[in-house]
Amino acid sequence: GMPIARNLAERGFEIIGYRRSGSPELAEAGGAVAASPAEVAERADVLLSILPDAAAVEDVICGPAGTLRTLRPGVVHIEMSTIDVSDKDRIRAAVRSRGADLLDCPISGSPGMVGPRLATTFASGDQASIDAVRPVLDAISGPWVYTGPFGTGVRMKYIASMLLATHTVAAAEAMVLARRSGLDLELVQQTLDNSIAASAIWKQRGPLMRQRAWSPAPGPIDTLHSILEQIEDSLAAAGLQTPVFTSAKSVFDKAAADGWGQLDIASVHDQISGESPLRGASS
Repeated sequence: GMPIARNLAERGFEIIGYRRSGSPELAEAGGAVAASPAEVAERADVLLSILPDAAAVEDVICGPAGTLRTLRPGVVHIEMSTIDVSDKDRIRAAVRSRGADLLDCPISGSPGMVGPRLATTFASGDQASIDAVRPVLDAISGPWVYTGPFGTGVRMKYIASMLLATHTVAAAEAMVLARRSGLDLELVQQTLDNSIAASAIWKQRGPLMRQRAWSPAPGPIDTLHSILEQIEDSLAAAGLQTPVFTSAKSVFDKAAADGWGQLDIASVHDQISGESPLRGASS
């Protein structure tokens, strides 16, 4: 949330925010700190939320001190969490009952990509509401795309996360093979970076895999794994066979079960190589 708040402040927006764990950084960035979500809704013209799960979203919006208590008609709430569409749709109905609207706008990219505006927002929902908050969407993180009716934003995020998981495991397998083959890992990286075999994940996570540097994590396993669980449920409901995704997810399942949740997703390199994960860089 903080990189988004800073981007909005840099574009001249007046920011008021609430963080359940406290937010001294918001005040340092020039924003006002509210005592509750309800206070944010009372004072803000546009609402944004980005939270870890459906229970947190429901509490912040529908809870005892939630935004619904003070929500004004006409306000647009940009909801950026990656949660099941049915949960978000139920919460949207509650928001609409107050004469406001809620958009489904998950963001794709690690927190480190948001500040320099390299992340992508998948915006979905009522077109009039989208148009009303275009300047805010422009300021959040860089590029954004209108994916269509409400819920298509989350579905697009699922596809992006599916590719993220499979590309990460593929890159990790390649780096492990290069290491075991005795190749110069920096040479391997540089040679493949601009080849047909490259991917954004290879370029971004390859250096971490070379150094086995997993912490601090640009993108923790826990964050991605929770989305992979949602994707798996969605695939089961659709009756789709996805052998590549299923194999990649099993690697992240084991990493999560082994307590690696706070390490970067690149640490699946060590799951594949059978090594104990290092918490910092190694030559």
